[in-house]
Amino acid sequence: MTEIFALLASYYICAADAEVGRLTQPERFACNERYQTIKRSFLTEDVLLDSSGRLSPEQNTLAYRRFKAWEAENHALIHSLKQQRAKSFP
Repeated sequence: MTEIFALLASYYICAADAEVGRLTQPERFACNERYQTIKRSFLTEDVLLDSSGRLSPEQNTLAYRRFKAWEAENHALIHSLKQQRAKSFP
């Protein structure tokens, strides 16, 4: 579980930097990869990927909704992770 928190913190840092235009294109791609990894972590093993490993539109929506529901349920934790970023990078 600690690994996902580190990934979330890293994602929130890069998302905040992306919002203000601080990221290069390769950094934006890396940020998107983090986001995709986080979303996929909210899918259960019964959700099958196609042979390429891509999510179907329905699977992508399911992953997104589960992630956003988790964020809503863990608002204090998310706020804390985002605050760590703000303290580190004013």
